Amino acid sequence: MNKFFNNNYTSIGTSSYNDSFWKGLHGDDKAFGDLIDGKHSLTNTYLLPESTGNKYSAALKAHNLFRRIGTVMNATKNDHTIRLSDAEDLPVWVPEGGSTPTAVDSFPDKAVATHKLAIITAIENDFISDKSFDLETYLVGQFSKRFGRAEENAFINGTGVNMPKGILSDAETGINVTGDITFDDVLALYFSVDKQYRSGGAWLMNDETALKLKTLKDQNGQYLWNQNSDTVLGKPVHISEFMPSDGKPIAFGDFSYYTIIDRVPLTVRTLYEKFALEQKIGYLGVEHLDGLLIRPEAVKVLAVTA
Repeated sequence: MNKFFNNNYTSIGTSSYNDSFWKGLHGDDKAFGDLIDGKHSLTNTYLLPESTGNKYSAALKAHNLFRRIGTVMNATKNDHTIRLSDAEDLPVWVPEGGSTPTAVDSFPDKAVATHKLAIITAIENDFISDKSFDLETYLVGQFSKRFGRAEENAFINGTGVNMPKGILSDAETGINVTGDITFDDVLALYFSVDKQYRSGGAWLMNDETALKLKTLKDQNGQYLWNQNSDTVLGKPVHISEFMPSDGKPIAFGDFSYYTIIDRVPLTVRTLYEKFALEQKIGYLGVEHLDGLLIRPEAVKVLAVTA
């Protein structure tokens, strides 16, 4: 059980929790007294009701590329540092009565931390008091967009210091390029990735780099980029605004080896006094999570120097 919660998240699926949560967010401060099982003791924020949490998870996935192409794991029952390992041993054929060999992890395990991501949004009291205003839809939309973008940035560029470690920190360099990127450079990056990762491989870049690749041709005048399928060398292309235009502008490989670990789902609380003079209510949203590329060789980058 996560020591920062009293009841292992079980109460958030009840109608009484849902009713009290939204009474509290609409300004009834006394209602939070009924949410003790969903209260995070360090941040004094509250877990979303289960139905709202499901809506938020779906919206967050829509706004965050890595929650669609990476692997998402939940470690909400443990607030300590945990270790994540990976093995590639294949099953073996064993005769009846024979012993099954024990697989030994061929990759070192890695520590998974808990990093806090937080934001405050404020809404005018007139909106909140209006019965036609859908506060749930508004907050789910606002938080999922903002957290989704912040997460995606960290999953690409994160340093690992008070934030997840991004792919550009951990991925191996497949090819070094000086000057402009050529058709052959992209081809070399593709083949620098082992075939077991190429089979589920994809490209990652920003719009500026994608535009450059769309102009590249081979010696026979054939375009590198397939305009009909939006693929490069038969592999899909993912666009992220957080990929750089220089330095490491292209990544290729199997992004399912980037693992996102949700330690505590989104929690929220109201902030009355902070925005009282503005006739608004503030809402603090907090997530706790980590992310890492568990196999650095699964994704490789093209590194450019001037």
